[in-house]
Amino acid sequence: MSKKIIIVGAFHEVIELAEESGYEIIGLIDNSKTGFYRNYKILCSDNQVDELDKELKKIPLVITPDKPQLRQKLYSYYVNKGFKFSTLISVSSNISKSAIIDEGTIIQYAVNVSAEVEIGKFVKLNTYCNIMHNSVVGDFTTIAPNAVVLGNVKIGKNCYIGSNSTILPNIEISDNVIVGAGAVVTKNLKSNKIYIGNPAVEMIKK
Repeated sequence: MSKKIIIVGAFHEVIELAEESGYEIIGLIDNSKTGFYRNYKILCSDNQVDELDKELKKIPLVITPDKPQLRQKLYSYYVNKGFKFSTLISVSSNISKSAIIDEGTIIQYAVNVSAEVEIGKFVKLNTYCNIMHNSVVGDFTTIAPNAVVLGNVKIGKNCYIGSNSTILPNIEISDNVIVGAGAVVTKNLKSNKIYIGNPAVEMIKK
């Protein structure tokens, strides 16, 4: 039996991930497209979901945007509408049997999730990122391509960990933190701030 999903946000990478993972994509929900995208029907926009057929409303959703705060906003909107959610994990990724992956998470091509890692709700792990043993990634956080999160790291909710960045072992990153591309995090990071560089330091807005 096929696994049916509806994708929120007509994003080609997630469409291809769903296809390779054996899901049947029933359609897409998107605010900027109409008609068809990649041969899949645009069912409606976000503000039109109440008009969907009741059978469509039973199909789990996959929420695609990279931005953590937007993903959280869409989750809150759709859960209040009574929708359920699906998790997408690439067959090419390496997921430890002792890792915990919560609902709504998207794990893309060639990701490594090591032993006793905990991945929260609606996390997005992009291609070739590496989450090492006993680390925790909080709800709605995005880990960009090629980022490396070493052992015993704790990352809070709604964070964005940039491409090719490295988080050294035993670091704690608070909620709503952005780590810039290529940054090397060598100490704990405070919430609601942006960090860049090697070693990573707070970016001061001029």
